[in-house]
Amino acid sequence: MTERTLELTLTEEEHDRLTDVADDPETLARDALFDRVELAESIAFTQDGGFRSVEGSPSTREQGMPRPPVGALVGFDIEHVADGESRIEFEAGPEHANPMGTLHGGVLCDVGDAAMGTAYASTLDDEASFTTLELKVNYLRPVWDGRLTATGRVVSGGRTVGLVECDVHDEDERLVARLSSTCLTLRGEQASGR
Repeated sequence: MTERTLELTLTEEEHDRLTDVADDPETLARDALFDRVELAESIAFTQDGGFRSVEGSPSTREQGMPRPPVGALVGFDIEHVADGESRIEFEAGPEHANPMGTLHGGVLCDVGDAAMGTAYASTLDDEASFTTLELKVNYLRPVWDGRLTATGRVVSGGRTVGLVECDVHDEDERLVARLSSTCLTLRGEQASGR
């Protein structure tokens, strides 16, 4: 393998900021760069219709696809999607904290929403899409960090409107949050470009 060097020029202030937070600033900068590359690849894949053109339901692990852009941004992985069910894994860390130091509720809601959305999408025809009409979340226990699993399942999948639920558990199998969502199936012209 051939190695290449990429130079990075920093102002003194930028250098000081970097060395103030990292014992190994080169590794921190490299990791940040490749996190951004992963996000850019995911955005390009999505904009090119990648998730829509894959036969079956999108699953990062099972089909070797990139994370959806929000997954790359927030840091979750779609582990399984099939037949109205979805499982998403998420490692909550200090970068996901609210001002009080616990996991921000919006991030937890994002993870649950993604589990419900992928579960619902797995029940649709290739030409159909959907949008969320309502989203509800009940936060049941605080989280500071650790591995979370969000399991989404279609409760009722009518021709036009569906109901989806999601339970989020921590590493000790404790219920952290329960979410529900009402989805509207879009077909024809309504589904175009979605």
